[in-house]
Amino acid sequence: MNRLSIVLLFALLGCFQLTAQEFSGGFRAGINFATINGPSEVSNSGSDLEEYKFSNGFHVGASANYFFNDYFGLRAELLYSQKGTDYNYNGESFWILYTADDQPIYATGSRNTSLSITNSYIDIPFMAVGRFGRIELSGGLNLGILISSRGSGELSFSGQTAAGSTVDPFTIALEFNYFDDAFQRTDINEVEIRDIDGKTVEIPKTLGANFQELEGDQRLFNTIDLGLIGGLAFYLNQGLYVGLRVNYGLSDLTKTERDPSRRSLDDANNLIFRDDDDRNLNLQASVGFSF
Repeated sequence: MNRLSIVLLFALLGCFQLTAQEFSGGFRAGINFATINGPSEVSNSGSDLEEYKFSNGFHVGASANYFFNDYFGLRAELLYSQKGTDYNYNGESFWILYTADDQPIYATGSRNTSLSITNSYIDIPFMAVGRFGRIELSGGLNLGILISSRGSGELSFSGQTAAGSTVDPFTIALEFNYFDDAFQRTDINEVEIRDIDGKTVEIPKTLGANFQELEGDQRLFNTIDLGLIGGLAFYLNQGLYVGLRVNYGLSDLTKTERDPSRRSLDDANNLIFRDDDDRNLNLQASVGFSF
């Protein structure tokens, strides 16, 4: 082997060693504590009618790291992550009853809704990373792509029609698939029959995601969710770590034209749509390994 070959061999080995030091990979998995942060509808007395609580989910995925030196670097990840909320509405509201021949009867009264929403995302975080001994700090942007959206719960209502007839309490099971559910009551199979205002009224036993009086083909939740992330990790050894991370959404989760008020209708008995910002808030507790 001549001198040139030896020099080239050592150069290649040196490049390989440098690359191995700069680039690394890993994986992480853990628990999500997620909710939706947004304004609540308020009653005539000024009290909140809605409540968004934290729900549980999980995340799992892989990471790629590029470190400039022993202290600072960049990281990109590809994660499957469940977000959402446990939603409650309790107080003054309305309901639109429908007769057997599809004529509406408008009622006002009290509604109680409990709904657990799970939105599944492909998350792609991009972060700057600083490592100081066993402690690692990270921060950056997250791009979320919604791939599934479901909810389950129940709704109860009681009240009075505009003609003065009493609407005795009824309960409807909620089984929501925001991606696939049909629009304008075409997903109603089983009904309860009642006599209200001297007419035969059909009350569904189960409802899908879309309000029974809505038409269209748009989903409630936007597909893209952009957010800020910040994290803290503690390395138990050279590769294994535990970490905490906060992901706060910057973009509105919901489409205004699919987000009607649950408190009241307008003077012409049309839906009032809410032009507000609803944003993801997600806390993550992780166990990961970097190699």
